[in-house]
Amino acid sequence: MYRFLSILFIFLLTCQKPKTNTDNFELFKVKNSEGLLIVFPGGGSTSKETKIEFKILKKAIQNKVSVLLMDFNRHLWIDENDAKKLEKSINKIVEESNLNVDNIFIGGMSIGGTVALSLSNYLAKTNSKLDPKGVFVVDSPIDLYGLYQSSKKDLLRKDFSEERLAEPKWIINYFEEEFSKDSLLINIQKYAPITLETKNTTNIDALKFKKIRFYTEPDTLWYKTNRQTDFESTNAYLLQKTVALLESKGWKKATLIQTKNRGFRANGERNPHSWSIVNVDELIKWMLN
Repeated sequence: MYRFLSILFIFLLTCQKPKTNTDNFELFKVKNSEGLLIVFPGGGSTSKETKIEFKILKKAIQNKVSVLLMDFNRHLWIDENDAKKLEKSINKIVEESNLNVDNIFIGGMSIGGTVALSLSNYLAKTNSKLDPKGVFVVDSPIDLYGLYQSSKKDLLRKDFSEERLAEPKWIINYFEEEFSKDSLLINIQKYAPITLETKNTTNIDALKFKKIRFYTEPDTLWYKTNRQTDFESTNAYLLQKTVALLESKGWKKATLIQTKNRGFRANGERNPHSWSIVNVDELIKWMLN
């Protein structure tokens, strides 16, 4: 499973149990708004960096969609208490800025997509006034048990350097500490949006009739060359399996969007794990139709 690497890994090493800080954000409000898009960044990223990488603002403003860029960026998962705090924080922003909440969409990149799914499920099941019409995730590791299993598989690789093994070692130790090694699968299912091992979708079932999009770019050659990662250990594989599972359970509005040669960072660096795989014109059309 392609993970966050570098920035997030360093972040988590220095802050193993991050505080739930929901106060930082950037709001771009338009008059007579026809929608509100709430965006969560990837691990370790900020709203400023999201603004650079995710070319959504100009198109959103042109189409009368307000955008709220969150700085909630250090969580591999959130629990119900985190979701309550996020709801309270966003409600405060909405009320103070007099935002239209009739057409809310929530999305996120990487672990931000995991947060977006979990928060949206909480808002839907509690009948919050922030209940979203739809959710989208961008190459997100939403199966935490899959992440753990993939990390264990990495440790068996003889061709990985100690530097490359640092992240899977940390994930294994962290998860076993947080979820208890002896009952990890049972405990991890309380927080993971999806657990493919047991076909568990409980933590997103409130979204069954919402519009959901899963974006990914399955560039197997790039991952093999740059990360020494097999396809079965990428988020693309996970999201393919996720949508297949949801469809088998009768979900009609869950869509997998797989792109090709769109993944580039703002500096021109090729990377399929990027905001650029999202076609912003089509995303806004999806929101407003």
